[in-house]
Amino acid sequence: MLQKGKTNYWTDLGKIDYMEALDLQYKLVYERKENKIPDTVLFLEHYNVYTTGRKSVPDNYKNVNVIQTDRGGDVTYHGDGQLIAYFIFDVRINGKKEVKKFLEKIEKSYIDMLKSCGYKAMIYGEPGIWIDHGGIKTKVASLGMAIDDYVSYHGMALNISDAVLDGFRLINPCGMNSNVISYVNISREEARSKLLKEFSKNFGPFEEVNKEKLVRTRA
Repeated sequence: MLQKGKTNYWTDLGKIDYMEALDLQYKLVYERKENKIPDTVLFLEHYNVYTTGRKSVPDNYKNVNVIQTDRGGDVTYHGDGQLIAYFIFDVRINGKKEVKKFLEKIEKSYIDMLKSCGYKAMIYGEPGIWIDHGGIKTKVASLGMAIDDYVSYHGMALNISDAVLDGFRLINPCGMNSNVISYVNISREEARSKLLKEFSKNFGPFEEVNKEKLVRTRA
């Protein structure tokens, strides 16, 4: 459960194939259920890939091949220019599953991080994080989660350079015109560091571990 005083894990996997990362998430969900690991954030990037969620509409991705997943949402793009965070978290509070409160903490972490970098960030319509450019709102982070019983996986993809724009142009991300997608000018290292600071405020302290330590916990 989400307990006070615990220390969470975080690790950076670098650039990793989507299916490899998904397989790791499934294994870590099991580890979390068995209390072999605490709540864990995986930072990473993916090689260019399109994925669809449980509410996918084929007309939104007619021009690309997709990987079907069990996360929420429709079609999205992952690739160069993103910092992705996957959350392997027990979402219970006092024995009760609190998915909404969990998601609100994640959204607040991203909004506060972006505000600390000078962006006017907000929730606006579709799930994810938006920013306001002089009255024009664009989406800079996509949220898609899944819950296995009471443990979460999948997460948030933050656009941190214009490298993502060409990928999004080939689809209607989450059913919207691709021109709603934009990005923020924040380095990968700064975004990760500032996100960890905000995650710590909302979920408690985090300890960095390497992938090998997570893998060894399965023994």
